[in-house]
This record gives sequence, C-alpha cells and structure tokens, in this order.
Amino acid sequence: MVSGSAPKQSKAEVSAPTVADVAARAGVSRATVSYTFTQPGRVSPDLRRRVIEAADELGYVGNEAARRLRVGHSLALGLLVSNIGNPVYAELAAGAEAEAAAHGRFILVANSDESPERERAYLGFFESQQVSGILAAPVGDVPEELLGLGRRGTPFVLVGTATGPHSYPAISGDNERGGHLAASHLLAQGRRRLIFIGGPHPHVDLRLAGAKRAVDEFPEPASLEIIRVQVQTAKVGEAVTRTLLRRPATGFPDGIVAGNDLLALGLLHGLIMGGVRVPEDLSLVGYDDIEFADFAIVPLTTIRHPSAALGASAVRILLGIESERDTLGRFEPELVVRETSLPAAEDAHHDG
Repeated sequence: MVSGSAPKQSKAEVSAPTVADVAARAGVSRATVSYTFTQPGRVSPDLRRRVIEAADELGYVGNEAARRLRVGHSLALGLLVSNIGNPVYAELAAGAEAEAAAHGRFILVANSDESPERERAYLGFFESQQVSGILAAPVGDVPEELLGLGRRGTPFVLVGTATGPHSYPAISGDNERGGHLAASHLLAQGRRRLIFIGGPHPHVDLRLAGAKRAVDEFPEPASLEIIRVQVQTAKVGEAVTRTLLRRPATGFPDGIVAGNDLLALGLLHGLIMGGVRVPEDLSLVGYDDIEFADFAIVPLTTIRHPSAALGASAVRILLGIESERDTLGRFEPELVVRETSLPAAEDAHHDG
C-alpha cells in the first residue's frame, strides 16, 4: 500500500451545490427551492428570502434568474413589432438596441408576424421574463394584455398613435401630415385621379385622412379612390397592379399614394412590367423612406419617417431619461422627392 496524502481534487471534480444543499442550508424542502426559482409566486416572501440567501452563500445560482429575484426585474427590455420583415421595424429595433446598450440594457425582439394571437403569447413571455419595460408596435390598437401588464407594474411605451385619452406614453411621427404631404405633392404636379392603397393599421388610417384632406382642400376638381389591402408587402403591391392594369384608360389613376414603401415598391415593379411609364404616365409616392427606396430601378419618392430615432426615444422614456412631452415635434415627416414623381413648378403642400 502506498502511503501519502490524498490527491487534491481538481476544480472539475468539486461538485457544484445542488438543490438539496440549498434546501438544507435554508431549512426548507427541495420543492420550495425549485418553486423559488421557477414559480416564485407559490413561495412566501420569507421563504424566498431564505432560499435566495442560501443559494448566494453556496454559489448555487449565479445567473440572470437569481439577479431578477434579488432586484425584481431583468436588464432586458421587450420590443414587440408586428412584422420584422418590414425594414421600418428593423430600423426601429436598431435604434432601440443602440440606445439600450448605451445604458447597459438589452433588447428582446418579438415578431408577432401580424398575428394578434402570437402577439398575446409574446406579451405573456415578456411578463414571465420580468422585463423592465416594453416597447410596443402592435398589430393594431393597444391589446388588453399590454394594458394589463402596465397595471401590474411593467411600464410600456406605444411606438404609434394612441386613440383617445391614455395613461401610457405614446410616440409617433405625424402620420396625418405625412399623408397630406404625399397627396399634395401629386396634386401640385397636375395629378387629379389619385388612389390611396394601404392596409388596416391606425398609422395608415391617419395617412389616408391626410391624403383626403389634401384633396378636399385643393381648389381644382380632383378625386381620391381608396383600395384596402390586408398586408402591406411588395408582393401584395404587385398583385394590386394586375387589377389596375385591367382597367380602361378612363379609370386608370395618374397618381398613387401607398401606405408604406414596401407596398409602393411592389406597385412600381408591377407597373413597369405592365408597360406603365413611371413617372411620365403615373406618379407614385411611398411612406417611410426605407433604405431600398433610394435603390429602386426608379428611385422612390416617399415620406421620411424617423424609425431609428423613435426606437431610441422609446428606450429613453422607459428608462425615465425623457418623457413623451419631450418628444413633441421631434418626429415630423419629410417629403423626399425622387424619380417616381414629376417635378412641379410650385409644390404647394397646402399643409394647413
């Protein structure tokens, strides 16, 4: 038999503290330890405190779950968007992420893909993760589940227009004015048979209201037809042109305002493939000024919408650095004239 001292254990051989170790140190059952970290609502505050203190002493939990239990929330902010495939939301997320990083925070992005059911599921997930706050660009109006989160203590900022009185902050560009700018630009070119094409969204409704106001205020006869689509994608825009191209010349528009740039780019492609000369035969205006707008085969005239700045501002509001009032007038829309619309001798906006 070889004598000598026992060999030292390597770090790998030292067993990590277990649930049983924490339970013994805290004087509770293993089930109580498990519930403390997975379903804290089932454990009394006194028992939770004992378990967390024991876990800290033993080094049992050195992760985000333990930190959340100690401080009551995570370093993460939730960002809910209705369609991450839309570059507008990618820009919104980039602005929010950069601002969050500057303050030591992180962004969890949830894409509902235009589904209210998926939206509700993500809101439940955000609550389970105890996010510090939520930036919400929902499918439509503010969902009741988000209002419930606010009542239970999770702050949120609506990146959009709130309808009626509201107790939560909401920030947005002036969509009504943007629609007015777009239609006024077409009217100033001599276009008189306008069509507004857009989807079912509060922002788009405001853009349509602005376009209507521009036509109503115009001193010469002009018309505005409305075509509603379910979603505002390039594929849908191209499909709409196939319907338009079957019209007789007398029923064909000479100007189109699209609810967003993706829709406008699909319309542009379909019109050109159908033999329509843009802008000679028809002028087209999009909305948002996404990066692709300037690189289209015919660069797209559009309304600039500061998505990244909105995302950054929403984060600052959640962190208490600024308020909704501080943002008033900051996100005004801007007409960006490119080659899908004709130049006008006098581009009267009639902006009221």
